[in-house]
Amino acid sequence: NPNRAAAAIPAAAPPAAAAATDSNRNKGRKARIENPFFIRVCLQKKEKEDGIRKSQRLLLTWLIERPQLFEKIRGIITPEDFDDELYREAASMVFDEYEKTGSVNPAQILNHFIEGEEQYREVAALFHASLSESLNNEEQRRALSETVKKIKKHSLEVKGKTADIRELQEIIRQQSALAVLNITLD
Repeated sequence: NPNRAAAAIPAAAPPAAAAATDSNRNKGRKARIENPFFIRVCLQKKEKEDGIRKSQRLLLTWLIERPQLFEKIRGIITPEDFDDELYREAASMVFDEYEKTGSVNPAQILNHFIEGEEQYREVAALFHASLSESLNNEEQRRALSETVKKIKKHSLEVKGKTADIRELQEIIRQQSALAVLNITLD
């Protein structure tokens, strides 16, 4: 019966109903944005990103202050492990200068960023990150080791998102080695 078939097909929603549906969608977005769980997840992601950036700044500062640390992180951390473009560029300059001269001159690196005031300020901050002076040698050693692990772990996670199976196997191998890594200041 054609009338029965027509009755089974719902009619298109009138324009007022469509507007109400859009309004409900927007309420859903607003509810999600105001949702404490959603806010907490967003803040945790931002804190993690800020934590990685802080670790990268701290490591660059240590490398400039204590060039002997390059030998301790050789083969573990490279400029490619710095995921922020500006940090990677600064790290590349720091690593290159150390390889060429055995030391690092922050002023020479800062000169490369003199054109952009914002970049200059941020790179200058990279070279002045600090860890509390009150840390004893054991705490500093642990902080260095944890900083290196944090940077490398994050780098491997980022690489793992776009890796093929062979690359994933290498990432897993590196993660296993990272679990037992212990870097000392001595």
